[in-house]
Amino acid sequence: MAKRRKTREQKKLADLRHNFTHPLVSNAHSEPKIKFETNKNPKILPKEKSVISLNEYPYLFKDLSKTGVLTALILGVQVILFFLLKNHTLKIPGLIY
Repeated sequence: MAKRRKTREQKKLADLRHNFTHPLVSNAHSEPKIKFETNKNPKILPKEKSVISLNEYPYLFKDLSKTGVLTALILGVQVILFFLLKNHTLKIPGLIY
């Protein structure tokens, strides 16, 4: 996902923060030289609904099918192993089933 870029106003405020000079200690009671201005009416953009199309993720179906097949194989082996151990067809030393 791309980075969100700063607006021109944000860049100006950051520049003012970076170039800020503190008043001298003897002149501490005077007004600061730099004044910040803010936009009182910010523009609010409506949220856009994102639609996922098949063209954006061409590998998705392939990856999901591989995951499904691998999961089914693992579950099948576990079920077969369970029945073999339950019927005492297969005995593993130290394992009581």
